[in-house]
Amino acid sequence: MKKEHIRVTLFVALAALAIYLFYRLLAPFLAPLCWGAIFAIVCYPLYRKLERWISSPSLRALIMTALVVLLIIGPIAYLSVTLVQEAITMIGRFTTWVDAGHLSRLDDLKNTPVYRVIQERLSPYVDLSQLDLKIIIQNALKSISSVALGQASTILTNAGKVLFHFGLTVFLTFFFFRDGAALFDQIKAVIPLSSDKAELTIAHLRRVIESNIYGGLLVALIQGVLGGILFVIMGLPSPVFWGAFMAFLALLPLIGPFLIYIPSGLILFFSGSPVKGILLIAIGTIVVSQIDNFLRPILASRETGMHTMLLFLSIMGGAAMFGLLGIVLGPLIAAVFVTVFEILRLRLLDNGDGGNGPGEPSPLSPPAGETQAGV
Repeated sequence: MKKEHIRVTLFVALAALAIYLFYRLLAPFLAPLCWGAIFAIVCYPLYRKLERWISSPSLRALIMTALVVLLIIGPIAYLSVTLVQEAITMIGRFTTWVDAGHLSRLDDLKNTPVYRVIQERLSPYVDLSQLDLKIIIQNALKSISSVALGQASTILTNAGKVLFHFGLTVFLTFFFFRDGAALFDQIKAVIPLSSDKAELTIAHLRRVIESNIYGGLLVALIQGVLGGILFVIMGLPSPVFWGAFMAFLALLPLIGPFLIYIPSGLILFFSGSPVKGILLIAIGTIVVSQIDNFLRPILASRETGMHTMLLFLSIMGGAAMFGLLGIVLGPLIAAVFVTVFEILRLRLLDNGDGGNGPGEPSPLSPPAGETQAGV
């Protein structure tokens, strides 16, 4: 038995070392790998539908990869270039705008009846008389501009690496389409559950991922596009940049694009364009923000979401760890974690060790009646 224990220990250590070295081997290509997998997951239902007309898996994968490049990667690349250009020019525009004295007009806001009522109601808790809106907005815009300029400089100085990752993403997307099902079956085979429970667990994971991608990412993208178009109509500068920022805010639970279009509308209102300011806030509230309540129930099931707290932390933590990729990858990692948690719970139930009953929800799922927050 001692020899057997030594053998098992050596095997586990060797397996851990192999996994670690394999991770280090793939770490430089983590972003292309993840993007390729994400594109394949998003478009895989369409790939399966092509089986009716095209029997060759390689040809189906080639067609789907071409569609991904034309409809997803291409537009994203174009918007990224436009975003870089706007980020570079935005600091100059902002400096000119501040020098023209437009922010000083925000001081007039303190003389409005609405502001005085708000100040009176909040006076027991906070002293709004010491609040300088001009400095707050100026510092916020400077911070956003600095971050955007830093990211733009990074992209420009690593253009070769960006192009290489672009080609690698396309290459990997093709193989994920063609061989993804076989890889998925191998992963499913090692799940320590009976075949029926393994199928239910994998199906739940698939629904969570699809709910997060379709019901969160797609809705946020639509809100960002609508917000950018609204900025174009109102003649505001850098619509692509602010549209992208609104899309990012739309991803975060309990937060949304209103953090961009309401201050922008107030700036327009107190800068001599009151009609545009009112229209910007009204259309943003009625159209941009409400599109989430209209589209999310259509695109995703509310029963397969994650708890709002877990979703928020996964997005913020993913962005901190992986940058832009983490916005998508964070919730996917959290979804995998929730699935592994469910596997462990089911194993404990099988062994009679307690746990939630078969009909009871997981503590990591949304409480009953809670509206699912998007990715």
